[in-house]
Amino acid sequence: MTFQVNPDIATLFGSETRAKVLGFLADARAPKTGYQVAKATGLKPPKAYRELQRLAETEFVRVMEEPGRKCFLLVNDDLRRLVLRFARITTEDEWFSPDRVRERREVLERASRIRLRLPESRPNPDAVPNRWEYERSPAKARALRRIARRSLKGGEAEG
Repeated sequence: MTFQVNPDIATLFGSETRAKVLGFLADARAPKTGYQVAKATGLKPPKAYRELQRLAETEFVRVMEEPGRKCFLLVNDDLRRLVLRFARITTEDEWFSPDRVRERREVLERASRIRLRLPESRPNPDAVPNRWEYERSPAKARALRRIARRSLKGGEAEG
Protein backbone atom coordinates (compact mmCIF):
# COMPACT_ATOMS: atom_id res chain seq x y z
CA MET A 1 0.00 0.00 0.00
CA THR A 2 1.46 3.34 -0.91
CA PHE A 3 -0.10 6.50 0.35
CA GLN A 4 1.20 9.82 1.45
CA VAL A 5 0.65 11.68 4.65
CA ASN A 6 -0.42 15.30 4.48
CA PRO A 7 2.82 17.34 4.42
CA ASP A 8 1.60 19.51 7.31
CA ILE A 9 1.10 16.41 9.47
CA ALA A 10 4.53 15.10 8.47
CA THR A 11 6.05 18.43 9.49
CA LEU A 12 4.19 18.36 12.80
CA PHE A 13 5.53 14.91 13.68
CA GLY A 14 8.98 15.45 12.20
CA SER A 15 8.74 13.05 9.26
CA GLU A 16 6.28 11.17 7.12
CA THR A 17 7.64 7.90 8.51
CA ARG A 18 6.97 8.93 12.11
CA ALA A 19 3.49 10.19 11.21
CA LYS A 20 2.65 6.85 9.56
CA VAL A 21 4.00 4.79 12.47
CA LEU A 22 2.15 6.90 15.04
CA GLY A 23 -0.99 6.91 12.90
CA PHE A 24 -1.04 3.12 12.84
CA LEU A 25 -0.14 2.60 16.50
CA ALA A 26 -2.73 5.16 17.65
CA ASP A 27 -5.57 3.10 16.23
CA ALA A 28 -4.21 -0.31 17.27
CA ARG A 29 -5.96 -1.96 20.20
CA ALA A 30 -3.22 -4.53 20.75
CA PRO A 31 0.59 -4.31 20.58
CA LYS A 32 1.92 -4.61 17.02
CA THR A 33 5.17 -6.01 15.67
CA GLY A 34 7.43 -3.88 13.54
CA TYR A 35 6.55 -6.05 10.56
CA GLN A 36 2.81 -5.39 11.10
CA VAL A 37 3.53 -1.66 11.30
CA ALA A 38 5.63 -1.77 8.13
CA LYS A 39 3.06 -3.79 6.20
CA ALA A 40 0.13 -1.56 7.21
CA THR A 41 1.93 1.71 6.50
CA GLY A 42 3.79 0.76 3.33
CA LEU A 43 7.19 1.29 4.95
CA LYS A 44 10.16 -1.02 4.53
CA PRO A 45 10.63 -3.07 7.75
CA PRO A 46 14.09 -1.68 8.66
CA LYS A 47 12.74 1.88 8.41
CA ALA A 48 9.70 1.01 10.53
CA TYR A 49 11.83 -0.73 13.19
CA ARG A 50 14.24 2.22 13.34
CA GLU A 51 11.36 4.64 13.91
CA LEU A 52 9.73 2.36 16.48
CA GLN A 53 13.00 2.19 18.40
CA ARG A 54 13.29 6.00 18.39
CA LEU A 55 9.74 6.33 19.68
CA ALA A 56 10.43 3.71 22.36
CA GLU A 57 13.43 5.75 23.55
CA THR A 58 11.15 8.77 24.04
CA GLU A 59 8.74 6.59 26.05
CA PHE A 60 5.77 7.43 23.84
CA VAL A 61 5.85 3.82 22.70
CA ARG A 62 6.30 0.86 25.02
CA VAL A 63 8.21 -2.22 23.86
CA MET A 64 6.52 -5.44 24.90
CA GLU A 65 8.73 -8.49 24.74
CA GLU A 66 6.95 -11.64 23.66
CA PRO A 67 8.61 -14.99 23.01
CA GLY A 68 10.59 -14.54 19.81
CA ARG A 69 9.39 -11.04 18.96
CA LYS A 70 9.05 -7.44 20.05
CA CYS A 71 5.72 -5.68 19.97
CA PHE A 72 5.06 -1.96 20.25
CA LEU A 73 2.21 -0.06 21.86
CA LEU A 74 1.49 3.68 21.92
CA VAL A 75 1.10 4.58 25.60
CA ASN A 76 0.63 8.36 25.64
CA ASP A 77 -3.13 9.01 25.54
CA ASP A 78 -2.81 12.70 24.69
CA LEU A 79 -0.64 11.86 21.69
CA ARG A 80 -3.07 9.07 20.73
CA ARG A 81 -6.02 11.49 20.65
CA LEU A 82 -4.06 13.99 18.54
CA VAL A 83 -2.91 11.35 16.07
CA LEU A 84 -6.35 9.74 15.81
CA ARG A 85 -7.80 13.08 14.87
CA PHE A 86 -5.30 13.92 12.13
CA ALA A 87 -3.43 10.81 10.97
CA ARG A 88 -5.37 7.63 11.79
CA ILE A 89 -4.26 4.54 9.88
CA THR A 90 -6.09 1.29 10.41
CA THR A 91 -6.20 -2.15 8.88
CA GLU A 92 -9.21 -3.89 7.47
CA ASP A 93 -9.03 -6.46 10.27
CA GLU A 94 -9.09 -3.74 12.95
CA TRP A 95 -11.85 -1.75 11.27
CA PHE A 96 -14.15 -4.76 10.80
CA SER A 97 -13.35 -6.47 14.09
CA PRO A 98 -16.49 -7.40 16.05
CA ASP A 99 -15.63 -4.93 18.84
CA ARG A 100 -15.20 -2.02 16.42
CA VAL A 101 -18.40 -2.85 14.52
CA ARG A 102 -20.31 -3.07 17.82
CA GLU A 103 -18.86 0.28 18.98
CA ARG A 104 -19.86 2.00 15.74
CA ARG A 105 -23.38 0.57 15.96
CA GLU A 106 -23.72 1.79 19.54
CA VAL A 107 -22.57 5.28 18.56
CA LEU A 108 -24.99 5.31 15.63
CA GLU A 109 -27.81 4.19 17.93
CA ARG A 110 -27.03 6.97 20.43
CA ALA A 111 -26.84 9.50 17.61
CA SER A 112 -30.19 8.40 16.21
CA ARG A 113 -31.83 9.28 19.54
CA ILE A 114 -30.59 12.88 19.44
CA ARG A 115 -33.41 15.29 18.71
CA LEU A 116 -32.79 18.93 17.95
CA ARG A 117 -35.40 21.62 18.05
CA LEU A 118 -34.53 24.19 15.43
CA PRO A 119 -35.76 27.73 15.83
CA GLU A 120 -38.53 28.72 13.49
CA SER A 121 -37.43 31.04 10.73
CA ARG A 122 -39.48 33.32 8.56
CA PRO A 123 -38.33 34.80 5.28
CA ASN A 124 -37.42 38.46 5.37
CA PRO A 125 -38.45 39.97 2.03
CA ASP A 126 -36.42 43.10 2.74
CA ALA A 127 -33.24 41.02 2.99
CA VAL A 128 -33.32 40.15 -0.74
CA PRO A 129 -31.95 43.00 -2.85
CA ASN A 130 -34.02 43.73 -5.98
CA ARG A 131 -36.67 41.23 -4.95
CA TRP A 132 -39.05 42.51 -7.64
CA GLU A 133 -36.73 40.85 -10.17
CA TYR A 134 -37.65 37.47 -8.65
CA GLU A 135 -41.37 38.04 -8.21
CA ARG A 136 -43.74 36.69 -10.85
CA SER A 137 -46.35 39.10 -12.21
CA PRO A 138 -50.01 37.97 -12.10
CA ALA A 139 -50.16 37.99 -15.93
CA LYS A 140 -47.14 35.66 -16.16
CA ALA A 141 -48.60 33.37 -13.49
CA ARG A 142 -51.86 33.06 -15.51
CA ALA A 143 -49.92 32.30 -18.71
CA LEU A 144 -47.89 29.59 -16.98
CA ARG A 145 -51.06 27.99 -15.56
CA ARG A 146 -52.61 27.99 -19.08
CA ILE A 147 -49.49 26.31 -20.52
CA ALA A 148 -49.49 23.74 -17.71
CA ARG A 149 -53.16 22.88 -18.34
CA ARG A 150 -52.49 22.40 -22.06
CA SER A 151 -49.53 20.16 -21.29
CA LEU A 152 -51.66 18.00 -19.01
CA LYS A 153 -54.33 17.64 -21.71
CA GLY A 154 -51.72 16.56 -24.26
CA GLY A 155 -51.69 19.83 -26.12
CA GLU A 156 -47.94 20.40 -25.90
CA ALA A 157 -47.59 19.67 -29.64
CA GLU A 158 -49.75 22.69 -30.42
CA GLY A 159 -47.50 25.55 -29.69
